[in-house]
Amino acid sequence: MEIVILLTGCINPNGMSFTTLTDVNERQTQYFHAIQYYLRNTHCNIVFCENSNTDIRSHFNSNIFKNRLEILTFLGNQDKQRGKGYGEAEIIEYALQHSLLMHKNTIIIKITGRLIINNINTILKSLKHQERDFISCIIHSDFKFADSRIICATSTFYKEFLNNKNMINDNNGVYFEHALCFSVLNSSITYIPFIEEPLIIGESGSTGVKYQSYLPNKKQRLLYKCYSLVQMLEINKISSHRHIYKYEQFLIRIRIWRNKLLLKMYQ
Repeated sequence: MEIVILLTGCINPNGMSFTTLTDVNERQTQYFHAIQYYLRNTHCNIVFCENSNTDIRSHFNSNIFKNRLEILTFLGNQDKQRGKGYGEAEIIEYALQHSLLMHKNTIIIKITGRLIINNINTILKSLKHQERDFISCIIHSDFKFADSRIICATSTFYKEFLNNKNMINDNNGVYFEHALCFSVLNSSITYIPFIEEPLIIGESGSTGVKYQSYLPNKKQRLLYKCYSLVQMLEINKISSHRHIYKYEQFLIRIRIWRNKLLLKMYQ
């Protein structure tokens, strides 16, 4: 399947609640930097979809990127009561409906548009041979919240998620991440954990927290692999709609056991 990176954006939040980073110039600069990063460091087509009707196409007129970059903009965030999470869902929906680079057989890597995934090529490599519908994201241990900064999935899953978008209401404490987790647990689509934990650089628009990328050591990598494989088994157990064959469960348990043995070497 072809892989497309979808960068979601809101250059001018215009009073959106639960948004700490509101400076339009600073936000725009961060989006420019992220777009350039993915254009220069991956071979993927890039779709930047923005919901404050701020058109930045004139900034990217280079023939080098002409056939790889698609910029979409529209006037969203009209229902500010629901908050920016609902606006994010609208961006995904708009991109699916209007993008010329995304189609039903596309693997879409949705990344919050101002963030850099420092190990993006490791993640891309792991997805290269996927031929079936799937969803990859990091689910928290309480199985109520999923990290939305990077989501890898086929368009089939995103359409399922959008069927649940009306759950999202930041003012009621129901965020994009809750709807994402609900969608994963209630889907029949295969859940696949990331081969490595995404290393994220950037700044949270909600809290202003700085994300600092680090190079995990072998112990940290093994801990992540154990966690993600256990999550995969638990998600299969919780969901009544998906099924992992017994031999697949056995192989996953062997991998967990092997990783735990290796972990003992670092204790």
